[in-house]
Amino acid sequence: MNLAAVVAYRLIVFVIVFAVVFADSADARGRRSRGRTNYVQIYSVAAIAGGPQAVAEAKAALLASRNAGFHPAGGMGGANAEGWGFSAHSAQAALDSCCFSGQRTIAGQAVARGAWGWYAIRLYW
Repeated sequence: MNLAAVVAYRLIVFVIVFAVVFADSADARGRRSRGRTNYVQIYSVAAIAGGPQAVAEAKAALLASRNAGFHPAGGMGGANAEGWGFSAHSAQAALDSCCFSGQRTIAGQAVARGAWGWYAIRLYW
């Protein structure tokens, strides 16, 4: 290959890679909320009977299966607030990192181990 062909080939590859990496599909734009991905709309657990503890267990398992922290939709089993937490060190550290820890009465809590660490959900009265 001559120099012009090599330069043209590299330019074409750069343009394709750039388009793939920085493309913003219409589907992704539909899921965004003010410039950030809103995972609450993407993943949810079905409404669960059995109260806050059953809901916390299902939601913690969902977080661990996705290896992501977010507030899943699907209700709170009668609780009034929800916090989620993550820790790569221990299950207790994940629980302690949940929002409202030490500020509200716990209605249900659960921890599940994911590939990157522990994912916790706490539901509060």
